[in-house]
Amino acid sequence: MELRKIGLYIHIPFCKKKCYYCDFVSYENANDNLVFEYFSSLESELIFYKENYEFEIDTIYIGGGTPSFISAKYILKLFEFIYSNFKIKDNYEITIEANPESITHEKLQSYSLAGVNRLSVGIQSLNDTELKAIGRIHNSEVALKSLSIVPLYFENFNVDVIVGLPYQNFESFMQTLNKLLDFSPPHISIYSLKIEEGTPLFENYEKYESFLPSEDEERKMFWCAKRILFETGFCHYEISNFAKKGFECKHNLKYWNCNEYIGIGCAAHSYFDGYRYYNTSNISEYINKIKKNGLAVEGKEFISVEESEKEFIILGLRKIEGFSLNEFRERFGADFERKYKYQIEKLKKYGLIEIEKNCVKLTERGIDLANLVWQEFV
Repeated sequence: MELRKIGLYIHIPFCKKKCYYCDFVSYENANDNLVFEYFSSLESELIFYKENYEFEIDTIYIGGGTPSFISAKYILKLFEFIYSNFKIKDNYEITIEANPESITHEKLQSYSLAGVNRLSVGIQSLNDTELKAIGRIHNSEVALKSLSIVPLYFENFNVDVIVGLPYQNFESFMQTLNKLLDFSPPHISIYSLKIEEGTPLFENYEKYESFLPSEDEERKMFWCAKRILFETGFCHYEISNFAKKGFECKHNLKYWNCNEYIGIGCAAHSYFDGYRYYNTSNISEYINKIKKNGLAVEGKEFISVEESEKEFIILGLRKIEGFSLNEFRERFGADFERKYKYQIEKLKKYGLIEIEKNCVKLTERGIDLANLVWQEFV
């Protein structure tokens, strides 16, 4: 019998300094004892899944935090453990996130030796004023130096950039984009700045408000970037993601296609066996729970058919190709056009969605106003 295919997410909640916009669970400058204990806990949590389930891993994504901040020896040891205890599918994808200030030849070589075959680099901007405003600890010189060595070890790598930064304008963003293209990354993620409650950027919003680009200017940056990327051979395959053919992120596609994945580590989320659950976000509590029970689950909920249906629609509409009407029918035994006739008519009237080649997808206007579309299905 063929084993079920699972994506594995591993959260590394350590970084040198937390950025002003970051609302992810992370801890600054953790000592080596804490890092050692944490990685031991990751192995114990993985053992629980080995002993209780049978599956094959086809994607692994190591996020944070800043996974590249810690010593590469921990990453190497973790992969030795994974390879010894789990079946890994041929043609797997393993991604690790890295920030420019912690990228070295030695670390990239270690990741490659460990089987990592995709790197995601958090550049965000190549303008020093913009980087300083959001609390990044690298500058443009460090970022460019790091990018110059990444292709020596990875054919498949992503660069993250952000539109809507304080002090950013159309010209500075285009300079960032064009410099990045000089390194021929096969994947680029372009995110809009989100000012989340509880972050330093939120607390000091009044200080930065007058220096933020307008919504119209931010959208101009995004759509001009899309045009340039299209002309350079990129495909726009998800709202914030662009890739050369064959370099789409397989792990993230699991999320958007509502496929199963297991999250390991502090604050990690999972979708498995019809349940969505999440681990405690307190690192001490995580380590203690793992020692006692082998698991650190703080919350768990069964995903009903109705909830699963809504997630399929909302996540499917993140993809530029949208979702298939046939797949909707096969998964839920219902006709999407009949069941959601009112929503479809309303969204079509305002030019936000279209149905083409048996797929429902966002229009360009719908991409800009995606939150309004999703609200119709919540």
